[in-house]
Amino acid sequence: MIGRDYLLKKPSGPSAPKLFLDTQVVPLVANIAGGLEVALDRAAVRTGVRPAFILAGATGLLGFGLIRLLTHRAESRRSYRI
Repeated sequence: MIGRDYLLKKPSGPSAPKLFLDTQVVPLVANIAGGLEVALDRAAVRTGVRPAFILAGATGLLGFGLIRLLTHRAESRRSYRI
């Protein structure tokens, strides 16, 4: 429960980590997301393919690449144990 003492001692303004998050991280993530959306829209217009299909294909390729990378690492670890 927030008491009277807390309200009197509470610093004015946000803490340093929250200020960093609000002024640096959130705008950067928003700009990256906006850039990806514009790139997706442009690719959809140029190719004539719906953006959902482009996004699904890119996600599938990324997932496939990640699976291949992880299985390759697991295989290489097994070969060192021999």
